[in-house]
Amino acid sequence: MSYIIDMHCHIVPGVDDGSQDIEESMALIEMEYDEGVRKIICTPHYMRNKNVYSSKELDKKFQLLRDKVAEKHSDMMLYLGNEVLIENGIVDDIRKGDMIHSMAASKYMLFEFNIKIPYHELYDMTKMIVETRVWPILAHVERYHCLVGHPDRIEELKQLGIYLQINASSLEGGMFDENTRWCKKMISSGVIEFISSDCHDPERRTPSYKTAASWIKKKLGEEMHDNLFRENAEKVIRGEYIQIDI
Repeated sequence: MSYIIDMHCHIVPGVDDGSQDIEESMALIEMEYDEGVRKIICTPHYMRNKNVYSSKELDKKFQLLRDKVAEKHSDMMLYLGNEVLIENGIVDDIRKGDMIHSMAASKYMLFEFNIKIPYHELYDMTKMIVETRVWPILAHVERYHCLVGHPDRIEELKQLGIYLQINASSLEGGMFDENTRWCKKMISSGVIEFISSDCHDPERRTPSYKTAASWIKKKLGEEMHDNLFRENAEKVIRGEYIQIDI
């Protein structure tokens, strides 16, 4: 099995700054399919009191997209999650359990911070998330100014029980991410569990895995490639615990 799972993307139409309509969504789906993706966890932004959708509206739009995809590609599976912006009050929403979508209805949750957040705030808020008993995945870890170049802080977060995701585009100098060398170092050290697209649109922020996949296969081997692009995400979908090696 050589397919890819994209567990971080903004493909559901008209709910955030990603795809704006079903046509854009299907264009992104075609790109994903051509890249070898066969399973997708859609992760629209969740921003407390700022969402442009209700939970029911999101479910409806996701189902529309899933039906369209099934008509075109019977071998592609879609699941729903959220990319949750961590800010004051978010723990209350997580505990309510009826507003935020976990990853494919599992205990895993994808979350993000303001990229300029001080480390002590990031650490304290991450600890609060862990205490809600979800299994947190930190999105695009390479963006946070307080983490790049600080392997000691990465280790502290791993000790809390945090999983880490990097955008595939960051291995080639992506739109926002110029820390390619640091990304490769982190992947090589084994602290990263997921590589995903974080795609938003079919023009600029597109799904592209080839550069990242080629480098990982060549430098780190097939097993590491499979874990980063598929096996760990499969465990998320199945709701299985991923062992963190510290």
